[in-house]
Amino acid sequence: MIHRFSIEAFPQSKETEAALAALTNEREFAKAKLTVHFGGMSRAAKHYVDNPSPQFIIVEENGTSDDIHRGLEALADVVEPGRKVIVIGAVNDVQAYRRLINEGVSEYLVGPASTADIAAAIVSCVKDASSAPKGRVISFIGSRGGVGSSTLAVNTAWTLASLNREEVIGIDFDFNFGTMALALNLDPKQPVFEALTEADRIDPVLVERFMTEHGSHLSVLSTSGSTRELSEPSIEAVERLIEICRSMAQYVVVDLPRHWSGWVSSVLLLSDEIVVTANPDLANLRDAKLLFDWLRGRRGGAINRLVLNKADIAKRNQLSAKDFRDTLDIAPSLTIGFDPTLFAQLANNGQTLGEGAKSHRLNEQLRQFAQQMGGKKGSIARQAPPKLLGWLKRPAKTK
Repeated sequence: MIHRFSIEAFPQSKETEAALAALTNEREFAKAKLTVHFGGMSRAAKHYVDNPSPQFIIVEENGTSDDIHRGLEALADVVEPGRKVIVIGAVNDVQAYRRLINEGVSEYLVGPASTADIAAAIVSCVKDASSAPKGRVISFIGSRGGVGSSTLAVNTAWTLASLNREEVIGIDFDFNFGTMALALNLDPKQPVFEALTEADRIDPVLVERFMTEHGSHLSVLSTSGSTRELSEPSIEAVERLIEICRSMAQYVVVDLPRHWSGWVSSVLLLSDEIVVTANPDLANLRDAKLLFDWLRGRRGGAINRLVLNKADIAKRNQLSAKDFRDTLDIAPSLTIGFDPTLFAQLANNGQTLGEGAKSHRLNEQLRQFAQQMGGKKGSIARQAPPKLLGWLKRPAKTK
């Protein structure tokens, strides 16, 4: 299996630093995004005050077991919940090991640790899908067809991959006429629908076969276009595909068709964030209200966003951002002007905004929009962290 995890490591010795540097030479970790910061636990605690947490954090502390414990307490104040933490230490004591595992550390290695030791520790943390660190699912849907939701989805996916240099998987669920691959000038290996024919056969190896890569950090599951009559996929298969992708990437960007069905609504319910794209007219306002009312009724306080596209297509007769805000009780996170020439040129060239129009002012707006995704510090308030190592603790087993 090829792992695509984001990993940040904080060694305290040159031997551990060398072992970590060799990790991506292993075939299984060739696609992993590894960043090494020398400085041990203290450096890690300072780093995550202002930086988002990756899926895996590897820290080295060559002091006593109390030093390790204090270092983990400092990390608990700044690291986001749900991350896997591997500790490399000098303490070779069973009681110290049990204490760390009981507090929620994923693995503990006695140094010096080899590349093989570190690789085995990571693999042991994700030996089943339920224990894998989960990426963030961001779903895009239009209030009506043709409003630009797919264009926004593919540009956001590219921007997230480029901006954060983290693994992003884009899934285009328009099985017949999806354009995510086309917009990136890609020729899909196999149409994504074929991966959904049997839920029980979907695994990381299968998903890897269906993905087409665009650059170092973006992979796409899409279609090259088809007029075949396709049956509806099962909810189980769609959810399984997304769960597998969540274990393989920091972000999963889902482009949903404007088609209401059981599996579409299930994707909306499992998403961490939802972006509804609308044009400034009455039909869009009505349908956007239907969507937001449904989302709020079933997703509680989960993150929903509104993007207003083609905002100045008919200045005299269009509805305003205020009309949408007053009716939907949500302000647009992004407002995009009408520029058919720009987007037609990009579409014909198979380029995103960041590739074909870097200096356009909308590119900076899109970068700021992408930075909001995932509840990054400075965009969405984070809850106060729990005391001590509560964020690390594993859930109690049920009998």
